[in-house]
Amino acid sequence: MEIAEYQNIYLNEGDQFFYVSTHTLVLSLTKHFQPRKKKLRILDAGCGTGLLTKKMQRFGKVVGIDMSPEALRFAKKRKVQVTQASIEKVPFKNQSFDVVVCIDVLTHASIKNDLIALKEFYRVLKPNGILILRVAAHPWLKLIHDKHVHVNHRYKRQELKDQLTKTGFKIEKLSFIHSLLFPLIIVKHTWENVTKPKEIKSAVVRINPVINSLLTQLLLIEAKLFLKISLPFGLGLVSVGRKT
Repeated sequence: MEIAEYQNIYLNEGDQFFYVSTHTLVLSLTKHFQPRKKKLRILDAGCGTGLLTKKMQRFGKVVGIDMSPEALRFAKKRKVQVTQASIEKVPFKNQSFDVVVCIDVLTHASIKNDLIALKEFYRVLKPNGILILRVAAHPWLKLIHDKHVHVNHRYKRQELKDQLTKTGFKIEKLSFIHSLLFPLIIVKHTWENVTKPKEIKSAVVRINPVINSLLTQLLLIEAKLFLKISLPFGLGLVSVGRKT
């Protein structure tokens, strides 16, 4: 990810529609699939600027890891526990966590082998622990924003399912997400292919507050539906895998 993007995310993720809806979904999935009275131990694998790490503290003790010193600098401003490490070499003992969360990190250019990372998640999870994973979907949907944040791979649904199963996870949920944004992104993707813009820009920008609020509310409704149905298409894939 471009270094300047970390500050951009830090300043915008608190109220930007994509982050608000994604974080809400992760919190809902944690509560639904790991409903325990005792406090959980949680790993935020690829914690970025740390807002989700902080939100997850309502469930128990959370630690975040990230390879970027710049990301960790911002995360520490949120007073969360973080350490520099790769998801391909998680610096914790076997069976350390009840929940591992990994949001839009497995597709990053710095990850050389996604299967190794998934095996690391499986290793550090306790028996019956869960992995909540979000990845970019559709290999054909390459966007300018992908280059800006160093996304080098987008998954097919079956591909992600196969990787999780191969690692040993029992798949409790696997569905596309952000379906409501999909038509808009198709238009954006087509426009970028036609115009071929030379400048690489981030999609994390401040937009009209009314539009942002409307998109937030629509995506929060979608997040609620996610627990009950599987969405047929979307920008990303979200899975919940359980260590058996």
